[in-house]
Amino acid sequence: MISLSKQVKSLAMTNLLWGHKARFSYLLFASIFLLFTLLGAREIWTQEHRWADIVFGMFYRHDFLHPYLGETDYYDKPLLSYWLIALTAKITQAFTTWELRLPSALSGILAIWSIYRIGTVLKDKQLGLLSGWLLLTTFYFVFWARTSSADMLNLAGSLFAIAWYMIHRKQSSFFNYAIFFLIIAFTSLCKGLVGAIVPFLAVATDIQLQKSWKQHINSSLVLALVPAIVIYLLPFWASSHFGSHTYGENGLYLVYRENILRYFKPFDHQGPIYTYLLYLPIYLMPSVIFFVPALFTLKSRWRTLSVNSKWIAWTLLLLFLFFTFSGSRRSYYVLPMVPFAILLSADWLLSRTNSLVKRWERGAASLVLLSFVLIFIAVDVIPAWYYSQYGVNRFAIALKKEASKIKPWETWNIVLLDAESKLNFYLQLPPGTEKYHIKGDQRHLQTADKLKTEWQILENKPANTIFISRKTYAPALQPYFMGYRMLELPAQKSLPFMKKDNGDAPIAFIPN
Repeated sequence: MISLSKQVKSLAMTNLLWGHKARFSYLLFASIFLLFTLLGAREIWTQEHRWADIVFGMFYRHDFLHPYLGETDYYDKPLLSYWLIALTAKITQAFTTWELRLPSALSGILAIWSIYRIGTVLKDKQLGLLSGWLLLTTFYFVFWARTSSADMLNLAGSLFAIAWYMIHRKQSSFFNYAIFFLIIAFTSLCKGLVGAIVPFLAVATDIQLQKSWKQHINSSLVLALVPAIVIYLLPFWASSHFGSHTYGENGLYLVYRENILRYFKPFDHQGPIYTYLLYLPIYLMPSVIFFVPALFTLKSRWRTLSVNSKWIAWTLLLLFLFFTFSGSRRSYYVLPMVPFAILLSADWLLSRTNSLVKRWERGAASLVLLSFVLIFIAVDVIPAWYYSQYGVNRFAIALKKEASKIKPWETWNIVLLDAESKLNFYLQLPPGTEKYHIKGDQRHLQTADKLKTEWQILENKPANTIFISRKTYAPALQPYFMGYRMLELPAQKSLPFMKKDNGDAPIAFIPN
């Protein structure tokens, strides 16, 4: 009786999420709720500081054509991902973690809509909705959609281009081709040429399976390339012809170095050949439990698969091979493969080839709801609570408050002694702020004499200057700051997932 009741509830959830009672509006509302709730509450994470520093530097210099990381030329990524953050900051008249992450969160919504439309065109509304729910409840999709970087912009743009092609693939008009290529151009201006490679492999595979080469190889296709090429090249041309004449990096050369040279002759990020065998299942959590049987039953199901179902499998395989054969491999480079693995899993769940698959489909509804709740708690709620109690942001607020008791914050000079880079963002420090670093990773071995050798400014400290460093250096630094007050946050409570003594915690020496 209990088992029957569970089956009825599971069937009701299935009908509500992707069955006959389902609506895309439910999926859209859930996506907005999960991706935007407390979006700015988490402290900036590793690579986010690069986007923060570069965009802040653009406003500081009034130069949006030449990206700098601090005082260093940094054209490793095209300009559009920075411009989107700058536009958000301009509209809101603020520059916080919320503005930093808003373009990625909006891209997450676009990715959900795109996979829904792709699934709908491939099969029906059920496939579209199920794929959307599975993608939304994939942990790393939510994580990257709430992180300031170019990766979610790249994923969303690639999926949007494929969705546009799928919707209009039977209409060979100049307008449809032009929009398709413009989407690719804008996507490529976010992260690089991978924004063109992913749609190209997916579309070429579909054209081959559909035997529609003659339909699409025409003059309209060639002419439609022209506006997209112009749009793509325009920012690089503007960077070379306007503004700074001392800027040392060429954007188009960086495109070559970061995309082509790195692919064939990598100079960093050289993960092992099996990198994506490990990380694709991880990036599919928790829906990997559907992906594994979908993948392993593919051979036995191949003859009964539709052309569209075969397109999903072929595209996933080609993307996997393309990224695997690259000499440069990193865990999150697997992200563009995730939607196609999701589509493969959803297509298998809806195949209903036997009673076992039907039970898996009913179980998928429970997993979607459970994952939604757990991801909301883990990604939205817990970080928001944690960083309301601890972290660099609270230190920055306390430092400004204490320093302002002596004189206005804007009138202080700041010197960073191997301080965490995220402090630049929270203190809104100008790019030319004086910084000192340690050669090698020797923080635990530092003495007062060693630091004086590394940081000669300690012997002749300028007036009206606040020095910011890390807690691990405090014992060695205190002899040089006898006439200063040392500011640090209260010790963290001893929670199981927290370090009892965080040596990287910021400290500041304020003149009395």
